[in-house]
Amino acid sequence: MRAALLVTLLVGMLPAAARSDDILSEAARSDTALEERVHGALVQALDDDPRGAVAYLEALDRYRESLGQPATGLTDDFRLLSAGLAPTRDARRFYLEELLDSHPDPVVEKLARHALDADDDAAAADQLLIDDRHNRRANVVNGAIRPLGVFSGAVFLAAINPFLIAGSAVDSVATTAMNLWNYNRLSPREREALVRYRTLIEHDGRTSDAPEIVHEVQALGAKRAEALCGDTIDSGKTALSADDLDAARFYLASAQRLPGCADRVAKPQEKLAEALAKRAAADEAMVWPADQPILPAGSLEAIDYEALARATVVGEPDEMMSAAQRFARSHSNSTLSPSAKLVVSAARDLGGHRAEARTALKELSGDGSHAGEVAKGILESPEFGELDALHAAERRHTRQVAQYVLLGGFNSRNALYTAAQFGAQGAQAAQSFGVFNVIGMVTRAWQAWRHDPVPNQEIIERGEEILARDPDSPDAPEVHEKLADAYGRAGNYERALMHYRATPHPNPKQVAKLEGKLADHLLEDSQRSPAQGLMLAAIAHDFPGTHAAEKAQKKLKDDPPPEGLKLDRDLLRANPTVLGPSALDLDPVLLDGDPHNGELADPGVTLANGELQLSLRSDGPTGQRVEKRQLSPEAYARARAAAEEVLYTSLLTKDDRAPETGRFERYIPVYIAGSIGENGTVSVAPGIKTRPYASDDKDLYE
Repeated sequence: MRAALLVTLLVGMLPAAARSDDILSEAARSDTALEERVHGALVQALDDDPRGAVAYLEALDRYRESLGQPATGLTDDFRLLSAGLAPTRDARRFYLEELLDSHPDPVVEKLARHALDADDDAAAADQLLIDDRHNRRANVVNGAIRPLGVFSGAVFLAAINPFLIAGSAVDSVATTAMNLWNYNRLSPREREALVRYRTLIEHDGRTSDAPEIVHEVQALGAKRAEALCGDTIDSGKTALSADDLDAARFYLASAQRLPGCADRVAKPQEKLAEALAKRAAADEAMVWPADQPILPAGSLEAIDYEALARATVVGEPDEMMSAAQRFARSHSNSTLSPSAKLVVSAARDLGGHRAEARTALKELSGDGSHAGEVAKGILESPEFGELDALHAAERRHTRQVAQYVLLGGFNSRNALYTAAQFGAQGAQAAQSFGVFNVIGMVTRAWQAWRHDPVPNQEIIERGEEILARDPDSPDAPEVHEKLADAYGRAGNYERALMHYRATPHPNPKQVAKLEGKLADHLLEDSQRSPAQGLMLAAIAHDFPGTHAAEKAQKKLKDDPPPEGLKLDRDLLRANPTVLGPSALDLDPVLLDGDPHNGELADPGVTLANGELQLSLRSDGPTGQRVEKRQLSPEAYARARAAAEEVLYTSLLTKDDRAPETGRFERYIPVYIAGSIGENGTVSVAPGIKTRPYASDDKDLYE
């Protein structure tokens, strides 16, 4: 009986097992067939028939839905691929708009909108020009109304002191005048728009917008040529005023070749021609200093002078020095004495005494003789004049810093404002202007002490040239010291530290100070680096004892670099499918909001080192606990793939607005700014919002 029952049971189970094998086999065969069909559609799309591939995927989805099977989920992707493979811009835009009308999945929708707005050069250029025109008008309006202090307490004081309102009005007029003066200057947005338009016309001139694009290119090109002409002429004038005639000739010749710039460059070229003629005459006079050369007066002077000339030709330092000193003692009143002094300086230089030779040349260069002119030329040569040029660059830097502290970078805009204030307030402006000037001087002095307001590039270039030409010269220690100061003022603490360590006796305190500044600079850079953990570890290791190293160690201890993928609670709630058995395999009750059956904390889960780490809420002192689950290699691979897909999708579809941008801020075109003074007066002024320039390549167009 038992044997019969067992046989009956086994026979009854055979059809079910067979049916189960048939289901699995059918599913495997279906997946293989679907993969082959998708592969064939992809080949068809890449073989000049992308629209046919889209139609095939749509028909395949309808067929699978009729059988009760899920759709392929690839139709939207093929539509996006079809739009990207379209031969013309008009066709691409038509297919992208058609794709957006079909309500695709969020990732494809994000990519399609980006292709319409950013990847399309013409559309991006149009938006750049629209934003630029808006900002220009907004700046003019804001500059006109901001100085008036609308609804300010000063309005009620106008009856007592009408000069207040008059000064604000004049200040408003001055601000508006300056904004209008710069209204037609080529902006970075317009430069980028010009590049985008030209790129589109070069690669795809068959678009229907080609006539309008060509018109915009011509208008922007003319504006660019005019701005380039003005900037080039200004550079030529600056070089001409600095007596750098070669640079002035280069800039003015370049401006001459620009379209429509010949008339504007005519007067500077006349001044350049006059300066070049004067320099040529001076050079000619240096080559041929006199029609009648100076000759020795008597026979004894002639003999000594001949011995001096012979020693100079031979080039032996001892013989040159002996002959020159003998001539100077015997013929102290001779007109050829400066020549003997010149030979003395040459002998000192040949003997390796460059400092003494430079001293002799400086003494000789001011006597007005021909030998003195030669000495002056030698001092200005690269061999002798480099250190002097470095000192001159430092003096110019010091003067510019002093000018900034005293005058605040005095320019035409400041002059216009100052004149407007004096014109509006008359003598009363003198006292207030003096008070504000003192306050401004103190403020600028503080800023100059903390951050150098003047570039140090000229000092750096001079010093690096000296070291590149002769790194072992007697002047090298002084050059290293000055370069360390210049690089330190410029914020390049790494180069400053390198040059300071090359000085003969570096002060350990100064070395530690530079190391601290370098570490602080690296710590600041690490906040914006994707390799923040590596940079913090390097700072802690390479700069021990500095404040930056302490901060880096504390940050590494409090927030160690992630070793895996993190999915926080909000991301898991927004993507519940990642909790399924084919992904993280988590119980949905962990996100149901009930703390009694277990609940994920805000950090969520972390995948690292083959395990799943869950941050769970608890009643302990920390408010959460960590539970670790070891996963098999297959389960860990599935979970990591699902986590990467969710992170990719969330990053790709996130809102591009800045974190401080409110929900309705983009729809409100105006803003209201104000302040409350210490005496209780309220100043409120409205303005028009400007649109930020958020191009990835904006540094190329500044």
